[in-house]
Amino acid sequence: MPDWSYHTFFKPVLFRIKPETSRDFTLQLMNTLARLPLGDKIINFFGHMQPPSELEREIAGIRFPSPVGISGALDSNLKGTTAYSHLGFGFIEVGPISLEPCTMTQPTARNPVEETLWYEHLYSNMGLDEAQLKLQKVKKSVPIGIGIKGTYDELTQLAEMLDKLADYFIVSLDAADHIEKIRKITGKPIFLEVTHSTMAEFDVNEYNHLDFDGFLIREGIQKDEGWELGKSEIPYLKNGIQQLLPFEKPIIASGGVHDPNDAMELFRGGASLVQLHSGFVFSGPGLPKRINERYVYENDEKTLEKTYGWVSLFLMGMGVFIAGIIALIIGLTHVLLPYDEAFLGIKSEEIIAYNHELFHFMSHDRICLAGVMISAGFMFMQLSYHGIRKGEHWARKAFVIAASIGFLNLFYFVGFGYFDKLHFIYYAIILPFFIYGLYKTRNMPIGSKGINLYNSTSWKKSQLGQSMFIISGICLLSAGIVISIIGMNGVFVPEDLSFFSLTPEQISAFNERLIPLIAHDRAGFGGALISEGFLLLLIALWGYREGVKWIWWTLAIGGLPGFLTGVGTHFMIGYDNHFHLSPAYLLFVFYLVGLVYSYPYLCGSKKQSMSLTSYEAKKV
Repeated sequence: MPDWSYHTFFKPVLFRIKPETSRDFTLQLMNTLARLPLGDKIINFFGHMQPPSELEREIAGIRFPSPVGISGALDSNLKGTTAYSHLGFGFIEVGPISLEPCTMTQPTARNPVEETLWYEHLYSNMGLDEAQLKLQKVKKSVPIGIGIKGTYDELTQLAEMLDKLADYFIVSLDAADHIEKIRKITGKPIFLEVTHSTMAEFDVNEYNHLDFDGFLIREGIQKDEGWELGKSEIPYLKNGIQQLLPFEKPIIASGGVHDPNDAMELFRGGASLVQLHSGFVFSGPGLPKRINERYVYENDEKTLEKTYGWVSLFLMGMGVFIAGIIALIIGLTHVLLPYDEAFLGIKSEEIIAYNHELFHFMSHDRICLAGVMISAGFMFMQLSYHGIRKGEHWARKAFVIAASIGFLNLFYFVGFGYFDKLHFIYYAIILPFFIYGLYKTRNMPIGSKGINLYNSTSWKKSQLGQSMFIISGICLLSAGIVISIIGMNGVFVPEDLSFFSLTPEQISAFNERLIPLIAHDRAGFGGALISEGFLLLLIALWGYREGVKWIWWTLAIGGLPGFLTGVGTHFMIGYDNHFHLSPAYLLFVFYLVGLVYSYPYLCGSKKQSMSLTSYEAKKV
């Protein structure tokens, strides 16, 4: 559930439901998807949230893939433990767990305007037995820290029973005197939990003698006989971090983070790791990815290395672009080439004399294909120059997927018993460039940088803009599949037959090879549309980041040839059936809304987001 879907479709509905119900439903939905055979692949496809390798660090002897984790207090029923690792989180907190279940008598309160949550307390859990059963089913890919709560005897029992499931333990400040005894049971690192209220009277000297591995500053400000969570916690967290720095131990700051800037302030102040709670609810599941990308942006000191192979891929895209222009010229003039006429055994003039609408219909298919090729070629060139050249792994992945699907079109052409010489030459020219570029870029590192810092108005509007582009890509994909199926089966839709006032039987009676030729064109056009649909979809899914102007221009300019030829050619030949064209009209609306709502975010000023200089987060 990336931000574009969460904020546009799910959040308006979920926030009309009780907080506990909407939370459990959302987490259970993501967890169920993550557990499916290909669930992790689906989540990665739509979210592309895997943390870059540059974020990995070792703290208290534990390897953390990312400095961003999730608070255990958010998910007391352990509904989302499998899904979290696929959302960009580098670690998961569970608990605090007690021997017996602990519940709340007061419902959770959610304030969307102030972006706050209110809990009666933060110790709700399902008890040891049920928690243990759930944790045993988790396929652990990131560290899991388990909070334990109870008397001395209960703490030792909890540590013993959960030792194999935990990478580290968290004990509250009131149990600090038991740390030495817990040490005898487990060799796992132990973090001491402190709250904002206890920090007010915290004495460094009182705990200096204890053998613990770090601190966790628990989220929540006491209010209305409970605990309020929200962005207002940041000043408390920053003060708490400053108080704990003299210990020279790792510090986990939990809660308060609602945008990447909040996290950067805590890292800059000395936090080793941060945990999300209220920010995950209000800012969305994409928040850890945004923080990870900003962290890489501010800390990556690598100079841009030349990515060999991008020129070859750029030339392949240029080949597609030029071939599209040639195809457009042919579609607007001769329509049929000499080898087409040789296959049919008749001249173009004979088809025009038989039914000129039929000939125009054939030209419309080829012109539409040309427009798609021009659009796709432009997008391929943009991905190569602006993305792959600069080491953007997502750009290479998008290029490879779309291009591979495009090359499969060759089987469409062969499948109709019609050997298209021009298409064969076209593939023979561009395929070597693709293979060489694919080989030379094979070792590109995974991960991206991002400048986004705030949940600004432009960011909020961009969620709708991004969703419109993604829907547009899915629509193009679907249209390509439908057109391909039609091309391989019935060839014509009723509106086509009505346009040239002929039946398939009449066309076959005129020339038995005419329908196979048209079917070859239609299926090929459908295949090209699938490829372009993937290009649009993947660019919108994976490349959509604040200040990346080339993405907006790629989508804006790249869509024009396809729209102009796809709609314009219908009016040019008089095939202006509005019902037939209604999907194209709707797609144009989606596309236009996407451009308008994305422009401030993708093309706005970078000054605010780039004003901060690089820093080195405190590493302990």
